[in-house]
Amino acid sequence: MNETRAFHETNEPYALPNDAQEWERLDEMHNGINLYLGHKLSLGPSIPNPNRILEIGCGSGAWAIQAAQTYPKASVIAIDISPLPSRALPQNMQFLQLNVTDTALPFEQESFDIIHARFVFLHLRNWKTILAHIISYLQPRGWLWIEETDMHFRDDGPHGLGPFCKKFNDIYLSYMSSRNADPLAGSSLSSVLQDTNAFSQVNCISVKCPFNGKDTDPRIQLMGRVWYSSFQRIVNGLDPKLIEAGLSPEVMEGVIQEAGDPLRSSYWPFNMTWSQKK
Repeated sequence: MNETRAFHETNEPYALPNDAQEWERLDEMHNGINLYLGHKLSLGPSIPNPNRILEIGCGSGAWAIQAAQTYPKASVIAIDISPLPSRALPQNMQFLQLNVTDTALPFEQESFDIIHARFVFLHLRNWKTILAHIISYLQPRGWLWIEETDMHFRDDGPHGLGPFCKKFNDIYLSYMSSRNADPLAGSSLSSVLQDTNAFSQVNCISVKCPFNGKDTDPRIQLMGRVWYSSFQRIVNGLDPKLIEAGLSPEVMEGVIQEAGDPLRSSYWPFNMTWSQKK
């Protein structure tokens, strides 16, 4: 199941690869989320004429490219620990290969109108400290847009979680916790943002997108299918250390079957936040 893949050169417990297949997965996720958001950059209010936009952990660059196209007069800076794939970038977009865990990023304090991060903090050690550092680069009345999940299965249906999904939860939570990372960061994100006392408003919506796509809302049906496809790709690119920890091909195949089971309602919560700095 796990073919030879390229991984990020980092000490952070990031368990996913960094190669063409991963960029395709990230683009697929971006496209699904983009459709859910109605082709908006965030659920937050439209921001007129921002001057500077920063994306943390830009991955394939898809969101930053969209931001640059949405705001052609803004300067959009995208950062990641690994290079972008080879692709055309808007003239007003710049990529910098940087590690967000560094204590001194090459930006002035309070210099960005918008800062965005998607699926970043659940992979980082001491993510709350890093979040506070990121907030310092946001100018007063600027907006912080974060989308985050929990890599932790839930199931509100009558059958509950299957044994393989439970095993995944136990092994992954133990693995990440032993490395001082929190795969449940998404669920606590709103309260952590409020506790910083840096924002005049913190808004959060958490959406359940069942992996089997069963929902009355067509947008959530689509998101569920996208998440399931993305998870299948994740399974084929797990860090070998996670396989050694117990997430064997047999376990992961069982997880795939249970997550897509039409009789279950397995999901990861998708938490979307938009917060305005004081």
